[in-house]
Amino acid sequence: MTTRLRQSFLALVLLALAIPACSPPSQQAPAAQAGGQLAVLEWAGYDAADFWTDFKKGNPDVKVSFEIGSSDADVYGKMKAGTKADIFHAYTGWLQFYVDEGLAQEIDVSKLKNWSKVPESFKVIGRFNGKQYFIPWDWGFTSILYRTDKVKGKIDSWSALLDPKYKGHISMWDDGPGAVTVSAYIHKYDETNVTGEQLAAIKAEWIKQRALNLFYWAGEPELIDAMTNKDVWVAYAWQGAYATLLGKGVPVAYADPKEGRNSWVGVYGIRKGTPNYDLALKFLDEKLANATATNVVNQFYYGATNEEVMKGISDPTLKQAFSIDDPTVLQRTNFTPNLTAKQRDDWTAMWTEVKAAP
Repeated sequence: MTTRLRQSFLALVLLALAIPACSPPSQQAPAAQAGGQLAVLEWAGYDAADFWTDFKKGNPDVKVSFEIGSSDADVYGKMKAGTKADIFHAYTGWLQFYVDEGLAQEIDVSKLKNWSKVPESFKVIGRFNGKQYFIPWDWGFTSILYRTDKVKGKIDSWSALLDPKYKGHISMWDDGPGAVTVSAYIHKYDETNVTGEQLAAIKAEWIKQRALNLFYWAGEPELIDAMTNKDVWVAYAWQGAYATLLGKGVPVAYADPKEGRNSWVGVYGIRKGTPNYDLALKFLDEKLANATATNVVNQFYYGATNEEVMKGISDPTLKQAFSIDDPTVLQRTNFTPNLTAKQRDDWTAMWTEVKAAP
């Protein structure tokens, strides 16, 4: 799985940055509708109008509402509980569950005018049993974000999140699988085959870390605020927080840990049974459009699956964020593997126990 994802990721970077974009085939997107409503199960920050601007401009009479999920487990849990959201935003590692449990509707990509802008290496991530269930949209890295005015020297290991010298100024993401991943990197566990003994050790490690952790963040805005006001110096973070803090003039760096960064791909799915399928399809098509894709790159420093946008990157800061000029970065990157149902349940339960421990 890891090798396959690394090959796919390398292929998509080469396609997005080096190969001229193909001329789109003649495809028809669903006709714009006069009015209507859409509900989107989204992550904090992505509900901002800049991240669905093409749809908003083309469909001004459609009312779009958002329900916010705080983690992969939370988004999945809301879908299982019967949310009425028409569209949901999920990430690699969790996609198979939505297909196996009948939560995702197959997507008719022949109706997407922007589908040709997405490299095949991305498309396959959302394809199961020969059917397209998800539209890949964003991708990026996870690493340690830190304030350079508070941390002496460079952080070069995930173990910084467990370092007592940062006591009271660390913030971990509120997510069990994320915690397991960090420990697996540090201790060189096989992330795809964590044993019961190893999971017990991971649980003990994170219970001990609680005394160092200021708070568990659920959405990027609260992490950004805490790092801006100097409460948090070191954090588990995505590129979006890094980009936002740089834009605010906060002195921060994004670590290149010796154990490797984590990498992920985000996708959108349509809830099976939604009465608003055509409008949802239109929304996803416009998510792939150039203005919206450009905003996620420029504002969050995340990669877009729109290769036209990615190959046009020239800003030095963006090139640094994506490590475009470093041909070895993928060799040092850990790609998120698919979880089994047992891993999902065990790791989520472990995290609940960590937070509930005295």
